[in-house]
Amino acid sequence: MGSTNPFIDRSRVEPEATPAEEPMEDDVVLGSRVSTTGPRHPLAVRDGVDAIDTLPLSPLEAMSAVLVAGVHGGAGATTLAQLLGEDATDTRRTWPTPNPWLNGPTTGAVLLCARTHARGLDAARAVLTAWHAGAYATGLPLLGICLIDDAPRLSKEQITEIKRLTAMAPHGWHLPWQEPFRRELEPSSPPGRVSRMLRSIRTHADRLGRTKE
Repeated sequence: MGSTNPFIDRSRVEPEATPAEEPMEDDVVLGSRVSTTGPRHPLAVRDGVDAIDTLPLSPLEAMSAVLVAGVHGGAGATTLAQLLGEDATDTRRTWPTPNPWLNGPTTGAVLLCARTHARGLDAARAVLTAWHAGAYATGLPLLGICLIDDAPRLSKEQITEIKRLTAMAPHGWHLPWQEPFRRELEPSSPPGRVSRMLRSIRTHADRLGRTKE
């Protein structure tokens, strides 16, 4: 495959508007960027793919712009949904599908979430691979993936794998280690990079919602 293959291309990043009055430290994975971009649609769709081995499909329970799906236990989906506030819902490790019993048009996009330890990265790759194979064709669209640090420092191998995984999704975000989150029952949105990351997620979810109207 060529160097533009989204599974291995580590350089495709999407610039975000950055107010000059809000300086932001570079991220160990994304550098000065807030998000990455990748394929917006599955690249290897085939029939007969079983989604149960990755994330089970389940009818949407509540309308939200961002549907946060943890791909393994302890992925941080609840924390991420809390940070996003009323814009998000934790789907409890399921991939939502349209629900005809909910009033109004079905909206929302799926934001996958995983920790950066070996189990989390492996689970994230399994779900993204299933998405590319068409396992979630009946589910709501994929917004992207957010990788959440499992420790204060990442190894080179972790950084490399995070870059590969974010390149497999329409959008990718990286949430660096946040020491205060260990002490807070309901973490508030911190300033700087994390706040910008949350705004980026909301912005892309809003854009995706408008394209479906």
